[in-house]
Amino acid sequence: MSLQIVGIYSDIAASKRGAAKGVDVLMGLLQKSYSAMVEKEIKIINNRNPKAEKASYAKNIQEIYDFFKDDLIPKMKNVFQEKSFPLIFSGDHSSALGTIQALKSSYPQKSIAIVWIDAHSDIHTPYDSSSGNIHGMPLGGVVNVAKSGENILDKNIENQWEKLCTLGGDGEIKPQNIVYIGTRSMEKSERDIIKKFNIPLYQVSQIRKDTVGSIDKIISYLDFVDMVYLSVDIDVLDGKIFTSTGVRENNGLYPDELDKCIKLIIEGLNQKLVAVEFTEFNPTLEDSNHNRDNEVLLNIITNTIDSLKKLFP
Repeated sequence: MSLQIVGIYSDIAASKRGAAKGVDVLMGLLQKSYSAMVEKEIKIINNRNPKAEKASYAKNIQEIYDFFKDDLIPKMKNVFQEKSFPLIFSGDHSSALGTIQALKSSYPQKSIAIVWIDAHSDIHTPYDSSSGNIHGMPLGGVVNVAKSGENILDKNIENQWEKLCTLGGDGEIKPQNIVYIGTRSMEKSERDIIKKFNIPLYQVSQIRKDTVGSIDKIISYLDFVDMVYLSVDIDVLDGKIFTSTGVRENNGLYPDELDKCIKLIIEGLNQKLVAVEFTEFNPTLEDSNHNRDNEVLLNIITNTIDSLKKLFP
């Protein structure tokens, strides 16, 4: 099995556009050291340019559905079925909903877990989202357990959401198969879901106090599953340190802590790991420290590639 870079150029589900440009910037940064890998990049481009929706509980859902159905899921299924290991760079985090459905559809008999390294829990749905931005809903769509909430949806949005969540078929990913790392921004409805299903959440303070012990516990917890999808939203980094992301949060992981977590997860999961994703890098923001952030992120990604090459030379 060999490493395969996949670029997902889409940011229409985010609160701020520009993360699709972030994928392009990352490819340029990686070109110097990994030119052969970058030249073989599989590009999945969302050319849809929807009108701004200010009042929807699921903004741009039709365009996102079309992108998943016609482009993202078929192409990611090809990647998974060709037995290559995808290193994914996506614009906004909603793409994970499509990618995980492609994985589920490719391996319907396998049990799948998700390690979600993110400042946000992203387990909203249109039923409880205050913003309507679908990049806050990928895990809500993956587990698809919420069928009601404080928002009253019209039948059209209900049906569109259900269609979006079931593009990968009928296979189930249980909420208990999610593990959160560094998550610190949640609304009550999300905290209620996490508590109801007893979803493990490793706080920044726990990681900082004992990174090795925390990751060991996560690896042991995932012993029962066949496959693990690792998704890294770079807003897990402390917002005072890393600024090139759309919804930054303070009191996050430091770069060396994130670096260490990823390395230990890759080593601990070994062949169970089936994909690594980096997402929500937005270098177009005017108040971002671009040069510093580029260096920080490139170092983390370079170390990730080096760790993965030991598994997939």
